[in-house]
Amino acid sequence: MDLITLAGLVIAFSAVFLANWLGGGEVVLLLNLPSAIIVIAGSIGATLIQSNIQESIRALSLLKWSLIPPVYDFNSARAIINNLAQKVRRTSLLSLESDVHSFGTPFSSRALQMLIDGADPTLLEHRLHDDANRLYDKRMKSVSFLEAIGGYAPTLGIMGSVLGLIQAMANLNSPEALGHGIAVAFVSTLYGQGFANLVVFPIANKLSGYVDKELLYHQLLIDGMCGIATGKHPSRLELELDSYE
Repeated sequence: MDLITLAGLVIAFSAVFLANWLGGGEVVLLLNLPSAIIVIAGSIGATLIQSNIQESIRALSLLKWSLIPPVYDFNSARAIINNLAQKVRRTSLLSLESDVHSFGTPFSSRALQMLIDGADPTLLEHRLHDDANRLYDKRMKSVSFLEAIGGYAPTLGIMGSVLGLIQAMANLNSPEALGHGIAVAFVSTLYGQGFANLVVFPIANKLSGYVDKELLYHQLLIDGMCGIATGKHPSRLELELDSYE
């Protein structure tokens, strides 16, 4: 589990509550369920309108990476590729049948199976690049889905504040109730800005970094598979792949 994400969220929200407390504000004023509903539920609803069910499901699936990030071990992948290259030089491509799942990912398994089936190196490279780019595009659409939520949140916060002010204006004859109502109304704006800039955008940026790293990892696999397919010496192949990290 990525404890940095949890630690960052705790620090960010603690800073807001601490600043409010040091300024003499009441903590209870920051806890407003209607504001949270209109900002969070409203932002998600608006994003769903512009998306489809597949994109929504993929985005929720990708969201788990913020707490349980994927592991891309470049050193281990280079070692496996080197072993495969040496095995092919000693025997043949067919000897790799037992190593199809050695990397543990669907992409690598497809790449190895195509290599074993004797695909032309040029066609193999183009096909794997296409597969990697399609997967990258799908991942980035999920990131864009989350960024859209963050984009709508501040606007929904302003809408919540307007609704709160409308309700506060109903208490013009009671200055005390009016003041409290106005204070609560602006909590929605705070929720909108906080939800977008303390939660959604940081998580989306983190996920974007993981997606970029996945693409780089796939590029390592592609170069490795194509190197084996063209019969490169394991030492030369290892040297060419050494720059990936």
